[in-house]
Amino acid sequence: MQVADGVHQFKVPMRHNPLGYTYSYLLRDSMTLIDAGIPSWDAFSALDRQLSELGTRVKDLERVVITHMHNDHVGLIDYLREHADFKTLAHRIAEERQLEQIRVYKDIYRNTSEELQLMGGGSFQQFLNRFEHAFKEDPKPLRLDKLLEDDDTLDLVGASLKVIWTPGHAAEHICLHDAKRRILFSGDHILPKITSHISLHTWEKRDPLSDYIKSLDKVKDLPVDLILPGHESNFTNLPARVAQLKQHHQARLDEVRAALRGRKSTVFEVAGIIHWDSRPWILMDFWTKRMAATETYAHLTYLRNKGEITETNEDGILQYNLA
Repeated sequence: MQVADGVHQFKVPMRHNPLGYTYSYLLRDSMTLIDAGIPSWDAFSALDRQLSELGTRVKDLERVVITHMHNDHVGLIDYLREHADFKTLAHRIAEERQLEQIRVYKDIYRNTSEELQLMGGGSFQQFLNRFEHAFKEDPKPLRLDKLLEDDDTLDLVGASLKVIWTPGHAAEHICLHDAKRRILFSGDHILPKITSHISLHTWEKRDPLSDYIKSLDKVKDLPVDLILPGHESNFTNLPARVAQLKQHHQARLDEVRAALRGRKSTVFEVAGIIHWDSRPWILMDFWTKRMAATETYAHLTYLRNKGEITETNEDGILQYNLA
C-alpha cells in the first residue's frame, strides 16, 4: 500500500502474535527497506509478493535500515539475503547488543533461572525446569554493513532520512525522520494504541524507562504529519500520543509506589498488584508473567535510580521498599 509519494507499506505476517503483522516500508526510488519481519517462509513470501505487485522483487533491494534488533524486525533479513545482495544499516549499539546477547545466551537457562529467583519468582522454578532444553539457542549475529550514529543523515535517491537514536524499547532503537515528506518512521518507539514494552533483565545494566522518557521528548516536537509505526496502524498528532505515553508510565509508577506503601516487596509481588491492560495477573501464563515482571523491574529500577525506593538483595532475592 502506498502511504506517501514513493513510500510503500508492506504487511509482513507474524503467526501466533496478536499484533498480526510487522510493517516494512519500501522507499521505492532508492530500493531501501525499513525493517523486515520474522524469520519464516510465510513472511518471505508475503514480502516478495507485495514487492512483485510494484513490479520489483527481493533481488532488487539495495539496503535494509533496521530500527532495532528484535526478531520481528530483523529475523527475515537472512532469508532475504539468500536472494539479494544488499547492505544492512543499524545504530552502532546494535553491534554491541549482539555481542552481549551471544554472551548471555551461552548460559541462557542459568541466567533465566537466576533472574527468576532474584525477582521473587522462585515458586515457578519447577515449571521452568521443564523447558531447560528449549534454552539451547545459539544466536548467530546479523551482519551489519554500516553502523549509524544519532543525528546522522542518510542521503538516498529521492529521500533524506535523519537518524534519531531513541533508546528505551531497545537500547539500539532508532527512528527515521523524512523532513521533506513530514514523515516519522517510528519503529516500535511510538505505537498508536498499545504501549511499547519497556523491560529490563537483571543481567543488564541499563535504565530503559529513563531512556524511553527522554527519547519521547526527543521526537515529540518534530514537524511531522504522518507517523509510520512498526505495528498496528498509521497515525497523526505526535505530541498528543507522546503525552498519552508519558501519562501511562507516570500512572504505572504511581501504582508501583502504592504497591510498596507500608511493605517490602519483590518484583513478582509488585507485578501481581499493579494493573495490566492485557489481562489480570492471575490469568496470565508463566511466560506472560515473566514479561510483566521484566517491565515491572524496569519501573522499579527507574524509581531506585531516582532515589524514591530502596533495593536490597536478601538471600538472593531483590526486595524493594519506599525510601
